[in-house]
Amino acid sequence: MKTLRNTVAALSLLASIAAAPANAELRSITIGTNPAGSTFFLIGGGFAKMFQEELGIRSTAQPQVGSSVYLPYINNGEMTLGLSSSMDAGLAYTGEGFPASNPNLRTLGRIWILPYAYIAARDSGITRMEDLAGKRVMGNMPTNVALTLVNKAMLESAYLTTDDVVFANSGGLLDGINAVVEGRADAAPVAVTMPDLIEANSAAKGGIVVITNGAKASEGFYEQLVPGTRLGVTKPVPARPFVTEETSIVNYDTLLVTSTSLSDEDAYTLTRTLHENWEQLKKDYPPLRGVALNDLALAESTIPYHPGAVRYYQEIGLWTDQHDANQARVSR
Repeated sequence: MKTLRNTVAALSLLASIAAAPANAELRSITIGTNPAGSTFFLIGGGFAKMFQEELGIRSTAQPQVGSSVYLPYINNGEMTLGLSSSMDAGLAYTGEGFPASNPNLRTLGRIWILPYAYIAARDSGITRMEDLAGKRVMGNMPTNVALTLVNKAMLESAYLTTDDVVFANSGGLLDGINAVVEGRADAAPVAVTMPDLIEANSAAKGGIVVITNGAKASEGFYEQLVPGTRLGVTKPVPARPFVTEETSIVNYDTLLVTSTSLSDEDAYTLTRTLHENWEQLKKDYPPLRGVALNDLALAESTIPYHPGAVRYYQEIGLWTDQHDANQARVSR
């Protein structure tokens, strides 16, 4: 009887070991995102679900008011991962616009090419950036240092500065959308793919419109003002009825950010899991479809790659001399 109990106990132990994650060092995963309802939150929740199902590690998306708030948490190891624009991650890393630098930030790869623009109520008559002169613009975003810079750059594309508009404080992209719908602001910046824009288009009088770049915008214009951004375009598709014609906007990359407190082995495992499940993630979460499988390894990252991610990308042949040169350039 004792032998039987010992055998059962041994089998139970083996089963528990088999069920545990391959690397038990990582006990849980927290993913910082923008507020609930944002695309960042949608994607972060999808990543949490995927990591939990594939690795058996408890994973949760933790919404915050903005990436400028949670990037220091990631830097300090208080949060495992986070979604951040390439600009905000770069500024946080160097400390520009932040209380202090965040030198421990690292990336696992590029996950989203984000289309960004101002919106206005369609019946306002605002269609071009030049039309914002003298208008109320929700552009100053204390919770996201980088987006405030992009918001100013979009104005500059029409030869406007913050002195030429009423540059109001915003609690984030959702706050700005609500302000436009409620008539508290004339324009606000958005990620053009945000699900909330569908509801906003129905709620705003006459619907909403994406505002096109000013006459000054051309290839290289945005890159010079805010590294990590570039000229983009949004086209009419059934999913975005508020886009009725091809419109010049801004594009920038979104990174999956972690820190040096994550072990090399765990970073390798998370990067591998992300890469191996990327095609399914793109099917489940449409905003991810702009990034091809082999484009996860963005060469022009504004912060260094985690060594574990580097090892994985080297093994599958995605790490190039360009990656090496950029890694040397951004590393401190």
